[in-house]
Amino acid sequence: MSYLKKSVVAAGLAAALFTVSPAKSASLNVDTDVSIPDVLILYAYTDIDLQFAAGEFATLLDGSCTSDDCASPLTTAEAGTITSGVADLNITPDLAASGTSASITIQNSWAVRALGYGTFNASVTDNGSESAVSGLAVSPATGTPSMTATPGDVSFDIDLTSTDLDDGLIEANYTITVTGS
Repeated sequence: MSYLKKSVVAAGLAAALFTVSPAKSASLNVDTDVSIPDVLILYAYTDIDLQFAAGEFATLLDGSCTSDDCASPLTTAEAGTITSGVADLNITPDLAASGTSASITIQNSWAVRALGYGTFNASVTDNGSESAVSGLAVSPATGTPSMTATPGDVSFDIDLTSTDLDDGLIEANYTITVTGS
């Protein structure tokens, strides 16, 4: 073969090797599994100080109290007796109608957020509250958790005849427990 023919054939082979072929594509099915753990988050205040003004607390005892000092004059004439220099106006029956306990509800004092659970159950356990405290309860006691926080309340009663009130401080100590299922 002549040199020129060899050159043309070699050039043709080189051009064929460097010619851009049409675009090719490839596809692959991918199956990815992500394991999400069950997550349950309980938010709660660990120290709550409630301070009532005298008038605010008085309305818990007597619904007819409307002023800050709950000044309710006794308009009924009372027949009293004097014994040993002490006047007894016998007004105890009038005062007994106001009740001997106050119910306290602390709204939005805890919340639960969860992922992977269909329901939750909430409970409260008394951790040695003073004897004046009774009827501890949480609300809601059950619910459907989500990533949006579900708020809850704590409520309890205070026995106003208790000697625990002598120092003007009542302590309620409790644990809130939330379980998911």
